[in-house]
Amino acid sequence: MVITPEFRKSSLSGAGQNCVEAKRLSAPGPPRREQVPRPGVGVRDSQHPDEGHLSFPDPEWGALLASLRSPE
Repeated sequence: MVITPEFRKSSLSGAGQNCVEAKRLSAPGPPRREQVPRPGVGVRDSQHPDEGHLSFPDPEWGALLASLRSPE
């Protein structure tokens, strides 16, 4: 059985608000093995989840989070 990480919405998001969801991306592993985590995060619009997602490599994702957490 292959387990794929699910998109998650922030617990700070309220119902019905414009939100994004994120998940750790994974790449297929060898046959009959679990998925192997791949460096990166997928981000999608929670109100239009079927329209795909944007992929961010770990360094860029980390830089984005650091800038959002910055007091400036």
